[in-house]
Amino acid sequence: MWTVNLVLNGPSLLEACAEIMGLRVKVQENSTQVVVHDVDAADADEAFKKALSAANQFLNTLSWKHNNHLEIQTRTFSEELTESSGKKHVINSLAPASIVLEARITTVHKDSSGNIIGVSDSRKPGRINVNPSDAATYYRRARLTDDPFDRFRNLYLATENVSDRIRMKRGLNKQELNEIYGVQSSELALLRLALNECFENNLHPLIGATRIYTFDNNQSIVPQVAQMLYKGHRCQLDHSKASEDKKIPFNLQDEEEVKTALPLMDFIAKSLLGYEETSL
Repeated sequence: MWTVNLVLNGPSLLEACAEIMGLRVKVQENSTQVVVHDVDAADADEAFKKALSAANQFLNTLSWKHNNHLEIQTRTFSEELTESSGKKHVINSLAPASIVLEARITTVHKDSSGNIIGVSDSRKPGRINVNPSDAATYYRRARLTDDPFDRFRNLYLATENVSDRIRMKRGLNKQELNEIYGVQSSELALLRLALNECFENNLHPLIGATRIYTFDNNQSIVPQVAQMLYKGHRCQLDHSKASEDKKIPFNLQDEEEVKTALPLMDFIAKSLLGYEETSL
């Protein structure tokens, strides 16, 4: 059995743990390591690969659920092998990491009489549930970059991944999707489908997230948001045809427009990740 210590790109803002594929994964507050216990492997290489897979799923969940955005430095790690006799062997070494700071929220819970019945700490969510998610991987990658274009692209990819899972669950092909929404772009129709599914029972969170934009209050918010994000940003970031509108790197106006759209794109990506966890 192996214990694998994976080095992070910075200290964790919180303390949490999970069990993933039979492995125990844990990170401590302010620690620059994520530790994976109970890795059953024949050699160090196999142990590292198993631990890396579980740790990344764990970190994906910490990113979208708890705003703890961390990356594993795969070239620096340590492994501890425990023999049946109890003898331990440590392989490789750990590297230092940078320091980051973020606000901490402590909530005191009281009953109707004012008695304290519990205290929750934003940096100690404790045991968390981790579900495998490709979309969560894109979300964490988005939050690990400072480039607005790359962040938007990965947030959109997270959204697109969940959107397509919704389409498959509904049993719709792309042509049927286009006909439902009366559009020629299946990708635009896909985004509209996802927004409708995610916010069909309560549009208020989506409306609240779009208050800085100018939309027609007499029309449905979903098609307007989908059109703006898809045609106004996603297409212009992913295509560079000379004859069409596009977002150009190092163009201050283009970069500012994308930065302005990031909070909404982030909100939608996280909302769909929540939908994926509960409904897909």
